[in-house]
Amino acid sequence: MTVLARPRFSLHSGARAETERRINDRWSLDGAAVAYETGGVHFGRRHGLRLIDGSPEGFGAIAATPLPPGTSVVVGFSAPGGGTARGTVIRCLPAGRGYRVAIRLEGRAAA
Repeated sequence: MTVLARPRFSLHSGARAETERRINDRWSLDGAAVAYETGGVHFGRRHGLRLIDGSPEGFGAIAATPLPPGTSVVVGFSAPGGGTARGTVIRCLPAGRGYRVAIRLEGRAAA
């Protein structure tokens, strides 16, 4: 029986290493959303988001106020039919006059 393994690439070569690539593709988004914190000291705090990009697992956005990683949120999307989704903030970094946040969305609940 043979086992296929992903080849390793040297991080010391002049070119970008294959291991730096994202697992999921991303696409550009243009729109707005609102995230509400669903737990902790700041339960219910509202954060306006400007959407930047998306993937099958979540999205990136710019927020005026920080959302610490690990924060549970409910996100409402402003596009017609956008609906709402639950997620968790996985990254928050200063970006100009705001914060670049990444939110991983939860899978859909079974009917």
